[in-house]
Amino acid sequence: MKTVQIFFPSLLGILLGSITSSAYAIDPFNVYQNDKVPVCQKPDLSKEITLLDAMEIAVCESPTLKSSYLSTQVSASSYGQSLANYLPSINGSGSLSQNSTKVDGDGHSDLTDTSAQVSLNWLLLDFGGRSSTADKFKSYLSSAYYSYDNTLQTTLYNVAESYYNVLSAEEKYEGLLKSEEASKKAYEEANSRYKLGLVPLSDKLQAETAYAQAKLETTVAKKTIALERGNLANLLNLPPYTLFKLYRQDKKIEDKVKLDDIEKLITKALENRPDYHAMQKDKEAASFNVETAKSGHLPTLSAVGSASAGKEVRFGEDGTYNSSIGLQLSIPIFSGFDQSYKVGQARYELKQTEEQLNQLKIDIENEVWAAVQDYKTSYQTHQISKTLLASAEESERVAFASYKVGKVNILTLLDAQSQLASARVEYSTSFYNFMIAKNNLMKALGQMEKKV
Repeated sequence: MKTVQIFFPSLLGILLGSITSSAYAIDPFNVYQNDKVPVCQKPDLSKEITLLDAMEIAVCESPTLKSSYLSTQVSASSYGQSLANYLPSINGSGSLSQNSTKVDGDGHSDLTDTSAQVSLNWLLLDFGGRSSTADKFKSYLSSAYYSYDNTLQTTLYNVAESYYNVLSAEEKYEGLLKSEEASKKAYEEANSRYKLGLVPLSDKLQAETAYAQAKLETTVAKKTIALERGNLANLLNLPPYTLFKLYRQDKKIEDKVKLDDIEKLITKALENRPDYHAMQKDKEAASFNVETAKSGHLPTLSAVGSASAGKEVRFGEDGTYNSSIGLQLSIPIFSGFDQSYKVGQARYELKQTEEQLNQLKIDIENEVWAAVQDYKTSYQTHQISKTLLASAEESERVAFASYKVGKVNILTLLDAQSQLASARVEYSTSFYNFMIAKNNLMKALGQMEKKV
């Protein structure tokens, strides 16, 4: 006996699989969104890179953002699957068989059988099970998009922080170079005066030590630049050895945040923060999941139907045809309390999500408060550093001139130079600390995306 069976669902699956592999997915419910995929151009590294340029490069090339976007598409697929439950399912099968029979002395006979069958099942009523499931996955989809926005804001903030760290490190290095040059002049002056017998050997040695220390600090600062530039290149998805030049803005800043408006700022943060909205959608999904679990206790009503045909290809015999259509009512009676525990689990998951949302609200309030304090302090620090730098420059100038004419000793000069070196570093560092604090406040308020 030779038998060949053909299963139409398998053939249809192969066909649809080939279509979806080339077109990624058939989307009859229009659940996929491609508006978050940026159109990118190769960055021009021959020009100065502004902060906006750096952010655009990072957004276009970030594997983290791409992965987050793909998570939204995964959630969209789950939502599409939940919508598919509103449509009927149709399955088909068929078979073809040939039977050969041979009896000794009587020859043989062949018998060929064919059959085909199509069945339909359409869920008509389930007392809210499908709708709550679809609403749940729709909420998860919204949560995924908010999570993508949160990943975007985090990426932008990390780029801004690294961008300013590079500029801060470069300006610190430049300031230390000036201090090294000043230490060199102090050493040369001390050495010259020592040779003339105007100062003791200790002056020369102390000046020489200060000069060596200044060179050491310059060397360490140069390494810091390399590390900070490598970190920024990594955020821009470039090799760490990539050469680029950053744009330096004027050090003019304004304090535009009023501490008295902290409650308004917290309210704005809760309105804008994508992570807070994502958690709200998770809570919404958890509440729909409770309804889905409850529907498991309720009956379902489905329309069912089938049609089949068969025929023996022998002596011209007629085929047989069968068809049926009707309604099927399924009533859950007892499942070992499985469904009751599913309802309990869904309710506890909802309560857990509610508490997580409450905790996130508290965290956001504290984050905004801390960001405002950091912003205010960094602004005041930078203002003070301006006065400090001007005073230190004048003090060093006077000390050097006084040492040349023997009015002060070497310790006074070295102390003035040390204070000037610290003032230079503080001035440049305080400015970029303010810029980082400003971006941190924007991130706390959920407004980092407004930069691009």
